[in-house]
Amino acid sequence: MNIFSTTKLLLGITTSLLLAGICAAQTTPALAPLGLPRLKELAQAGEAAPVARAKFADTDLTVRGVAGARNGEKRGAKFLALDATKGWSQPLRGKPGEILFVSFSVNGSLGTVIEVGGARLIVVESAITHYATLVLDETTPAGVNWRELGLHAPLEQYDARSLASFSVLTLRLEPANGVFDLYQGSRLVADHLPYNSGKDNRQVTIYGGDAGAMINGLVQSDENPLYEDANANGIDDRFEQQKNGRLLAANIPAADRKALIKDWRDSQRTARPAALFVNLPRPDGK
Repeated sequence: MNIFSTTKLLLGITTSLLLAGICAAQTTPALAPLGLPRLKELAQAGEAAPVARAKFADTDLTVRGVAGARNGEKRGAKFLALDATKGWSQPLRGKPGEILFVSFSVNGSLGTVIEVGGARLIVVESAITHYATLVLDETTPAGVNWRELGLHAPLEQYDARSLASFSVLTLRLEPANGVFDLYQGSRLVADHLPYNSGKDNRQVTIYGGDAGAMINGLVQSDENPLYEDANANGIDDRFEQQKNGRLLAANIPAADRKALIKDWRDSQRTARPAALFVNLPRPDGK
């Protein structure tokens, strides 16, 4: 083979590789909002069916002219930065009384408050040195009560601010009974937590703590964004079918649902939870 034939062959191979790369880039689906598995555009064989696009909303975090709030980006991960004590809010979707799943990622400093439809979570100092923990504020006129949720995260530097990242959290709001469930990633960490589900609480509001906060994403879904959950009870349908051979009825007594949730949480302790693939801001220097 002479030099001209060799050059032509190499050019053909290079062009084919470039075209293959372009096609692959064009067909690679974008990451699901906050990495929530059922919000992917396409599901692979054996995966849960995607939630219809009309049944969830990925909040646009772009802000303009809002005092104490500004947009930022770090290694491709976009966020909304809040100054200390400054707030940002969005209305809840859907109708009052309907079950709703609200997922979010917030890097909070000590004192950061996250209110979701009346459920009030606060970032406070952990008993673990250089860590923060998330507590549920159950304060009533009778006194202050913070319920520990067992979620701890290291305080690290993000744009020179000491913040804790609890990754992706999801609340399943059940306003008819005034309770919510809490997931970290794909794992259920608490259930039947009480909250004020009154009509005046149809908002998601985040207040920056002592060093402000970073909001990395907010998604609201009419259906469970983590698992197939036809009866919207927060439990993976596959586990229900495996355990009982059927799904629980929507009007099942709370005690029966709690019993099944206990079994499910016990099974999760011995199984690796499904990972959420999401691009979140990294601490400074990482």
